[in-house]
This record gives sequence, structure tokens and C-alpha cells, in this order.
Amino acid sequence: MTLILLHPTSLPRREEQLSLAVDAPAPLRLARRLAAGVSGTDLLDRLRALPARSGSVALPERVKSGVPYTYDHRLREFDEHFGVERVDVDTDGVFARSLLVAYRSLLEEGLASGTRMSWARWSALVSMLQTMIVRCAGETADLPVAVRPPLLRWHLDPERRWRVGHHVFFVVTQCLIVALQSFVTALREDDLAGARRGLRLATRLLDASSAAFVFTAEFGANQYHHTVRPTMEPPFVSAGFSGLLSPDHHYLVRLFAEVRPTLRALPADLVADHAAFVRALGAVYESHKYVCARFGGDTGASLRTGALPAVEVLHALKLARTKIVGRP
Repeated sequence: MTLILLHPTSLPRREEQLSLAVDAPAPLRLARRLAAGVSGTDLLDRLRALPARSGSVALPERVKSGVPYTYDHRLREFDEHFGVERVDVDTDGVFARSLLVAYRSLLEEGLASGTRMSWARWSALVSMLQTMIVRCAGETADLPVAVRPPLLRWHLDPERRWRVGHHVFFVVTQCLIVALQSFVTALREDDLAGARRGLRLATRLLDASSAAFVFTAEFGANQYHHTVRPTMEPPFVSAGFSGLLSPDHHYLVRLFAEVRPTLRALPADLVADHAAFVRALGAVYESHKYVCARFGGDTGASLRTGALPAVEVLHALKLARTKIVGRP
């Protein structure tokens, strides 16, 4: 199960750049079909028919960007562990294709193994993937969520759920980067309506991230400690391996620092939207803390620090990150 992603420095920076070009026929056709409201019975069949990509573009060791970022050996190891390949040119609709593949994987896993998530949480996750796919087709209308998964089945494969959930989370994080970059671009160009759309989209994507965390970890603590966690420790990976080493998350944190001055000098009309964004970011960390606590992270050591309990590490990160994007 391989997911091909754009390097975060190559993601769209403007709202209008989401629309697929005509040189990406397969994902464009499928995105348009979904935008037209494909029924639940046909949805997975159409997603499964998405042709494989013909090739990839080699990624240089260091990419020049306004956001400090280096794709070093730690980030590369993280991608390899989760089955991610990176490209630095959006040929053949890489961004849209990653959305379609993640959407397909989420529906397949949800229908096969089920979920304990509420309908509201499931809808928050699915509807955001649909929204981004539709925008790649040049449309703006939200679609109703067509697929409702069954109640969680306890015999799910924890390694498969872990990987699918992470793939979905990576794609949602990339969408969040796009939304924030679109917000900043619009604000710099005095496009208040565009800035509002970008900020509200970012908030909805944070809600989707919270749901992705919960979906990813819907298996028992014993399964985590005996099946999943050992694969993230030596000799399988380097010491200090952590989910915080996701290239997209790594980039997003640095993007927060870059947009901080913009967020602290917002027009009055955007203050309420900004407050909702900060609350949603805090909720993402609370969801991550919940998952860690389920697997013993309220007392057990973090993979990355090896000393402090994982929940304490995440709480400190929550305080730091919400402060970065908050207002004085």
C-alpha cells in the first residue's frame, strides 16, 4: 500500500491552483464524477478504477522554500516506514490523486472493519476529503456523505488500520497546508473573502484531523504494543522514530511560525474565524492525547523522548503550537 505525495514545498499556494489541469485526465474525470454526486453504490468501484501513476520525479535532498525545511534522513525514513513516495512536481495530478487514493483507502477500511466514531466525526473526515476532491474539479459545492460504515469489528488488522489512518492524516495535513497558504496569499492581496474561505477551510480540516486520529487507533492496547509499536523501534527504524517526524507535519509546524505575524494582525472581521481555528487546533492535540492514553501513553514513555510520558509531551506541544498561532 503505497501513497504518492507531493513534497510539501510544492503544494498549491493559491485557492485557484487546486483545479486540475487538462494534463491530468484520470483524476480530473474522477473528481468531476464525484462532484456530480456519484451514489454510494458506485463510489468505491469508480475509486478503484483510478489508474496507477506512470512514474515519479526524484526529490532533491534540500528544497528551497520560504519555510525552513529539509527532507533529511529522518523524514525519509518516516516516509519509507509508512509506504510514502515523494515527488516535487505536480504532474499527472499528484495532489488530486493522493486525495482520491486516501479517500478510497478510508472507505475500504471503514466498510471492511467498521468504526466506533460518531456519524458527526465520520462525516467531518469524509466530507473534507470530498470537499477537496470537488475543488480539484473546479467546483465548490459540498456533497452529502454517501457511505456509512458498520460498527467496528474487533478482528480488524491493526497494522492495516494504522497505515490507512496515517495515509489519510498525511493527505489531510497537506490540505491544511494548502488552506493556510491560500489564506495568507489572499490576505496579502487584500482579498478578505478569500482569506475567510481559507481560514474556515483550515478549521474544518483540523476537525477532520481530529477524526483521523481516532479512526487510526481503533484497536486494542495489546495489539498496539505487540504488533504496531515494535515496528517503530530499533532494529526496524532508528532510535527516536516518532509520528512527529512526518514531513508534512514537520513543514506545517514551520508554516505556523511563518504565518504567526499575519495571524496576530488580522482584520477585525476575521477575529471570530481565527478563534475557531485555534480551538480546532487545540482539539487535534486533545484527540492525539486521547489516542496515546488509550495505548498507555499517559504513563508510558514517548517514542521520541524516551523519558516523559507521551501525553505530557503532547500537552506541552499543544500549549506551544496554539500559542504560536494565537493572538496576544
